[in-house]
Amino acid sequence: SGLYKYLQLLDGKENYPCLVDAEGAVISFPPITNSEKTKLGKTTTDLLLEVTSANSLQLCKDVMDTLIVKMAEMNRLSAVSRDWEGGSDPEILRPEGSPPNAPLTLEQVRVVDAEGSLKVLYPSKTDLHTSLLTVLH
Repeated sequence: SGLYKYLQLLDGKENYPCLVDAEGAVISFPPITNSEKTKLGKTTTDLLLEVTSANSLQLCKDVMDTLIVKMAEMNRLSAVSRDWEGGSDPEILRPEGSPPNAPLTLEQVRVVDAEGSLKVLYPSKTDLHTSLLTVLH
């Protein structure tokens, strides 16, 4: 692993960034590592996407918007049978067990600081206006 390349980023730091789930488990320690709990597999259907920046919340939102829209486009395309050299395989991009035409659903998350104060809700009602996904607020 390339973990050692980033450890100097913590030298002399009293605090450091990490993402913690509802049970209190550290699931990401950017840019150092992610957790075993959040690794993807062939049957993965739920994802937590993260974009971090020490400088710009707007840049994070722009990157996340682009990532989510591209995933929604790929989700739509994965339901369409495409001809490959080896034949047609419409399930190439879907997780195992995922039904054809499964909708992409996005759940709103609350981003809080170390004291528990709300920093942002994402996506807000003004984010991600596309028919390719459903946003649960």
